[in-house]
Amino acid sequence: MTIQKKKQRLSTVLATILFGIMTFGVLMSPNWFRQFDIFFQQLIQHRGTFTTLFFTYITQAGNMTAIIVVSVIVSIFLAYKHCYRELLFLSVNIIFSAGIITQVLKHMITRVRPQPQLIQESGYSFPSGHSMAAILLYGSLIILINYHLKPSLFKTASVIVLTSLIIIIPISRVYVNVHYPSDILAGLSLGYVLLFISKYFIFDLKSPTGVLHDSHK
Repeated sequence: MTIQKKKQRLSTVLATILFGIMTFGVLMSPNWFRQFDIFFQQLIQHRGTFTTLFFTYITQAGNMTAIIVVSVIVSIFLAYKHCYRELLFLSVNIIFSAGIITQVLKHMITRVRPQPQLIQESGYSFPSGHSMAAILLYGSLIILINYHLKPSLFKTASVIVLTSLIIIIPISRVYVNVHYPSDILAGLSLGYVLLFISKYFIFDLKSPTGVLHDSHK
């Protein structure tokens, strides 16, 4: 096993533990957990005209419409290139993980969203669906870019933009007060785990070296 794979497995285990801690906190509501949410809400929600406008717009990059549009465009491209394993990877992460698993957990835990909200959101709060969708979609694209593109300025810029979205979209959800910080951490950590589970079963078992073979050949 390479050092990179060991680090990946360790980070996946740590993310699983983090999700477990966040879930425990929501279910048991200890004082330290409530203080954790309050502290980061106060830290993030220093509002001004520019930041409110910025986060109100950026949060839309993680909503269902944006996720569907980006997923469809990428899926069409992958199908055109006959990259069927990559298409399966993206579909599992978006439809099953970001879609079904998120909603099942929300309806199992039934955490009420914080109030008042800068933008109107309905449904339950935990885990953050925007955070899970962001890391599962944009994280999938980062993995595919790393597999298929040679080192270049375009590749570096693409990874930076996608990584920024994974970070900024969840922060925006706390800023507009439709999620608690613990919802965000739960969504990111669970999304990370699901992302690398799908990567393992779809890519790594077929390609032990960690290098994706050209599935369209």
